[in-house]
Amino acid sequence: MPFEQLKLKNQLCHRLYMASNSIARAYREPLSELNLTYPQYVVMMALWEQDEITIAGLIDKT
Repeated sequence: MPFEQLKLKNQLCHRLYMASNSIARAYREPLSELNLTYPQYVVMMALWEQDEITIAGLIDKT
């Protein structure tokens, strides 16, 4: 194929997407016990790390 680099398996963005999904799946069961989703967990961790964080600061961290 002349456009080998365009195949999905060769796209870095797709590999990062797959890795991110794998991490979220790994956290799903333990977080369900806390009634949290992975994105909620990430926000909670950012809030825990820094007191008086602004919305803009939270966006930057997450």
